[in-house]
Amino acid sequence: MMMHSKERGFTLIEMMITMGMALFIMAGMTSVFVSQTRTATMLKNKTEAMGDLFLASQIMQRELRSSKAICLNSTATNLILMYQPSDSNVPIVSCALPVSPYNGLFRYNNTGALCWDRPKKNDKCQELIRGLSLAGGLQVTKTTAVPPLPDMYEVTLTSKMRGLNNQVSLLPLTFKVWARNQ
Repeated sequence: MMMHSKERGFTLIEMMITMGMALFIMAGMTSVFVSQTRTATMLKNKTEAMGDLFLASQIMQRELRSSKAICLNSTATNLILMYQPSDSNVPIVSCALPVSPYNGLFRYNNTGALCWDRPKKNDKCQELIRGLSLAGGLQVTKTTAVPPLPDMYEVTLTSKMRGLNNQVSLLPLTFKVWARNQ
């Protein structure tokens, strides 16, 4: 007598269930990958913006802290932070423009870029940082001190950055300076 062996295989139902489970797992993995990519891009954008803000603030702090005098000139369209370098013999007479070429200034005029007119240089408006917020990219608050202490300035640089889902958010950096070489 001959026995027929049954060949064992997968049924159509088993194959459909397996494919459905695999599709569900792949969809979950794709979702995690997309989420991680968006988060990594957002962190990269934030790190770059913060690095640019930090570099600009370090340049401003170095120049302003080593100065003999600091002066704030604010109009409807411009915000100018003028300073007299420690090696300059030409004083800041007033905060009015034009500025002596021996004095330096940081200028913001709602373009999203901060310009630096370096002292003793004829190269006007070197772009120090761009991508600042159009409204309030540079804010300066002056605190008048009692003599002989110098006036203190609180400077805030606010940059724009792309967050999750490409929404724009603001990233501020604040520091305080005063003329230390009076």
